[in-house]
Amino acid sequence: MVLSERAKALWAKSDRDKDQGRWHPLIAHLLDVAACAEAILEREPKRTLELYAQDLGLPLEPAKAWVCALAGLHDIGKASPAFQQKWEAGMKRVWEAGLTWATPPTAPPDDLPHSVISEEVLPDLLEAKGWNPRAARNVAAAVGEHHGFRATQENLDSVVGKEKGKGAWDKVRGELFEAVLNVLNVGEAPKVPLYGGAAFQRLAGLTSFADWIGSSLDFHPLGDDLGEYYQKAKARAAQKLDSLGWFRREPLMPEPQSLEAVFAYLGRPEEPFRARPLQAALERLLEEISAPALFLVEAPMGEGKTEAALYAHLRLQAVNGHRGMYVALPTQATGNLMFERVKAFLDRYGKSRRLDLQLLHGASELVEAYQKIRVRPNLPDEGEEGVEAQVWFSHRKRGLLSEYAVGTVDQALLSILPTKHHFVRLWGLGNRVVVLDEVHAYDTYTSGLIETLVRWLWALGSSVVLMSATLPKAKREALLRAFGAGEIPEAEEKPYPRITRVVMGDAKPAVETFEAREQPTLALRALSLDLKAIAEKALEQARQGGCVACIVNTVQRAQELYQALASNPDGIEVSPDASRGCGFSGSPLASNPDGIEVSLFHARYPLEERLARERAVIARFGKEGRRPPKAILVATQVVEQSLDLDFDVMFTDLAPIDLVLQRAGRLHRHRGRERGQHTQPVLWVAGLEAEGVPDFGTAERVYERYVLLRSWLALRSRTQIKLPDEIDRLVQEVYSEPPPQGLSEAWREALEQAQARMDKKDSTDRDEAFYAAFGQPEETDWLEPQTFPKLPDDEPNPDDDPSLLHTRKGSPSATVVLLHKVGGRLCLDPCRKDVVSLASKLELSEAKRLFARSVKLSRGELVKNDFAALRAHRKAHGLPAKPWSETPLLAQAHPVVLEKGRAVLGELELELHPELGVVYRR
Repeated sequence: MVLSERAKALWAKSDRDKDQGRWHPLIAHLLDVAACAEAILEREPKRTLELYAQDLGLPLEPAKAWVCALAGLHDIGKASPAFQQKWEAGMKRVWEAGLTWATPPTAPPDDLPHSVISEEVLPDLLEAKGWNPRAARNVAAAVGEHHGFRATQENLDSVVGKEKGKGAWDKVRGELFEAVLNVLNVGEAPKVPLYGGAAFQRLAGLTSFADWIGSSLDFHPLGDDLGEYYQKAKARAAQKLDSLGWFRREPLMPEPQSLEAVFAYLGRPEEPFRARPLQAALERLLEEISAPALFLVEAPMGEGKTEAALYAHLRLQAVNGHRGMYVALPTQATGNLMFERVKAFLDRYGKSRRLDLQLLHGASELVEAYQKIRVRPNLPDEGEEGVEAQVWFSHRKRGLLSEYAVGTVDQALLSILPTKHHFVRLWGLGNRVVVLDEVHAYDTYTSGLIETLVRWLWALGSSVVLMSATLPKAKREALLRAFGAGEIPEAEEKPYPRITRVVMGDAKPAVETFEAREQPTLALRALSLDLKAIAEKALEQARQGGCVACIVNTVQRAQELYQALASNPDGIEVSPDASRGCGFSGSPLASNPDGIEVSLFHARYPLEERLARERAVIARFGKEGRRPPKAILVATQVVEQSLDLDFDVMFTDLAPIDLVLQRAGRLHRHRGRERGQHTQPVLWVAGLEAEGVPDFGTAERVYERYVLLRSWLALRSRTQIKLPDEIDRLVQEVYSEPPPQGLSEAWREALEQAQARMDKKDSTDRDEAFYAAFGQPEETDWLEPQTFPKLPDDEPNPDDDPSLLHTRKGSPSATVVLLHKVGGRLCLDPCRKDVVSLASKLELSEAKRLFARSVKLSRGELVKNDFAALRAHRKAHGLPAKPWSETPLLAQAHPVVLEKGRAVLGELELELHPELGVVYRR
């Protein structure tokens, strides 16, 4: 097909900022993006293309032609006065070719986006080729949102003649449309009446991905033969994908191997790896699987759930043609540990091929294990086999495009919320194995989002592995139904521990039970909430040898307990290094005359110190740690989830029963340890020793009072807990069964009031979670143009404030960078002489250095009224109103100036203590 001079004159890109006059024709860019879409699909598993074919009701090759053509046509709206006016030299050329306008279009910066014009003009062109009108509107909306957000009806109504052009403009758009279809050699139009749900998201995600690649290609001469240009564009697209680390997605284990063979590397000559009962049960459930599936693994801590999930990925990937895996965890700390385990797993497959593995959370820049494998884009002949983390995928919107990734659950949830380019994330999670660990760890709101995510994963042809040690019945059933399960067997029929499997296309779940390893019976002891009593008892236990954990519900209680230990006559003395006042010494320990090491670990430390304390905790109490002979760790919930720690005695504040059991799972976890006199695991519960209806103090700011009361009742008369036999029984007693009989009037009234408050909040949270998502896969309302509640662009900080991005509820937080004023200059600590820059744009190395000294704070006085206290603090110290605003890592961060370690922010005084971390005082 030969294009007219008018069509050739239209421009899509130029180097007008460089003032060199080079430009790229619009038809060339449309073909570039179509070629990139085809290059991407050719590196995808065959199953991905099969899904597109199902969406269109076409055979594979015709489906591929149409999908790539539609992706290419995303910018047909650039054939309009609204866009062509943007570059004076380009506009002049277009006018000389005969494409003019009598009424000028709206001038920049108020001009109409070309993506909106694409969405408005494309349906008519598609209908003329035989598309159903509604399906044509759907695909136009899918490719039209490639700049991040959907067009509203108001946007579309503003596409009037002066913006899109008429007459000759209609003809030239038709010419470009036909040219793209001819080059792609599309056949008859699909007959689908609707292009919604997963089909819509698949097309939108691929279009944006292909556009990002196509827009990065160098300008090349168009020539007269469009077909020849297209083939060369495909070659350039393939080369670009190679340089970014996007290689052919192939199964790691094409032929089945046993789980024991896969994980033989974890064994030793004297002790070969043997599959645990949980792992063997999962292996049986994976036999004869021929479709995507969901596996819900409910088992005690330490049963090998992680290895089971990794093995499930291998088998599901091979049989279903899944592209890779994403492992989602509750916190950054648990993500860091899982990253190292997944890397060790992938290392054995990276010896013969290159694999990309990303760590996706807001502090990944500071995680050494991740930074060690970061690589810049390179050509294939420069690369080496192995596990790497290509920089291109580390951009926050692109992370889920990587073949393998580990990160927070928030990253996955952003795919279903109306954040910018959410559909790219959703495309990355499609046709993939998604592992969600610790699914019990979330509140009603986030759990509701996870259910919606599971529905979308089902619709997108993904497999899902859900893991939990303790799960209430209602939450279990909701997750299974989200993946299409019908009648769910009663728990009494298939008791805990168990694995439930739901295969796509079969609504009847299959359940396997298994024998968990024997654990010593847990002795249960009651204590009051008094910190002095806890400190005295903890020191008493530590003197007997072994490692003691004290887990409390708030940072303030952790700091006060640590101080209570210090003020005890036989308590700790702050180590000299840690009190020099020059920042973190790297040794988060104190000791006492009895040789008891005492350490403190919570989330309210500057980031680099928190990571160092995390490493220190793992080094002392982890599976491979060198356990001190006498030690006390004071911590908050940061040690509750997924950290493989082992203690001899534990003190815990009363918390919801499932979390108490999670904490208790760190008792006597590993066999063969020297435990002093602590031959039996003992759990001391602070708050269990109470008369009448208890008051749980600050814990009620963190957890629902009703759940705390029910947990208290479940534990009140116990002297022991038999693990794992009683885990599920206790969880269901608290969450799923009515209160016990024979309670006093005061207790009944307290429970009724607390339950009413909880039910009201839960109902609100469930509704908010349902409507927070952009839509449900089975619905069609969201396909129509409408005003979506656009959330902030998540690019600067995807995890720094989950409440801002609506992945979690709760108090908003502020990311604060703590700076020390020394001799009139701002430094990172009192002893440094280097000056901190508050410029809007910083080099990455400087940004990382500052980010390492940041801490997330959620204190009400700091975050209320849009961070008014922090803004006033900046003004009082003569700081810029928006420092670091063009530095993604710090764009949302607030500088706080410390003088002699302290800062006053409104009615609040904040101190950075070398041992305690950030301390609040009024």
